[in-house]
Amino acid sequence: MRVLIQGCGQLTALLVPDLARAGFQVTVLSRNRDCLEVVANEPQVEVVLTTEPLMQDYLRMGGIDNADVFLALSGDDHHNALVAQIARHIFNVPRVICYLEHPQLRILYAGLGLDVVGSTLGLVQDIRQAIER
Repeated sequence: MRVLIQGCGQLTALLVPDLARAGFQVTVLSRNRDCLEVVANEPQVEVVLTTEPLMQDYLRMGGIDNADVFLALSGDDHHNALVAQIARHIFNVPRVICYLEHPQLRILYAGLGLDVVGSTLGLVQDIRQAIER
């Protein structure tokens, strides 16, 4: 299964090794060079450094056309919501999971059909369960 992740921070760094061990092919898109270097050491993980706001171009470079799952995991709720909607409605990715901190945004975007996760103690497990649904 191919997983494309937009955003690389602590959550991504925790999640990627788990996904790689489970046999997923993972690609991570981010501006965070340091985080990308950390996750790039995992087997079956590719990284794409994003330097300009050409979102759809980077999504294509990351293989969104072949992705089974898209995870929007940046630290910016509005960016996550935007890129998740692009993945769902423009690229028709079968499973789109969007991380949102703000509770009202979670309610709004869940109502629009996105699988939404927020801060919980078991966030990594919540994401894994959403992927496997």
